[in-house]
Amino acid sequence: MPEGDVSSRDVKWLAEVDIDRVALEERWGRAETACDSLAEWLCFAFSPAEGEAFLLLREVEHPPTPQFGLSVTSGLFSPSAAHRIVEVLGIAGARVVQVNAEAAP
Repeated sequence: MPEGDVSSRDVKWLAEVDIDRVALEERWGRAETACDSLAEWLCFAFSPAEGEAFLLLREVEHPPTPQFGLSVTSGLFSPSAAHRIVEVLGIAGARVVQVNAEAAP
C-alpha cells in the first residue's frame, strides 16, 4: 500500500498482535519504516478493500512490547475483524493478545 494513501487521522488502534516479524517479512515482504513525533516505526500496511486499511506497527528502537499494534480504518474496527485479519495474514502462531475496549460489541 503506497505511503500517504491513509492518513493517521483515519486509523485507530484496535489490538495488540503477537506475530513473528521474520515470518511476516518472509510472507509479505520487508517492513517499511515511518516516522512521527513519537518514534520511528516498523510498518506493514494492507488495503483489503477500497477505503479500508490495516497496519501492523512496532517501534523500531525501543518497542514497549514484543507485539505489533494493529491499527485499522473505521470499517474494520471490531474484535471479530482483529481475529479475522490475524487469520488471513497466514502466519503460524499469530494471535490477538489484547483488543481495544472501545471496540467491544
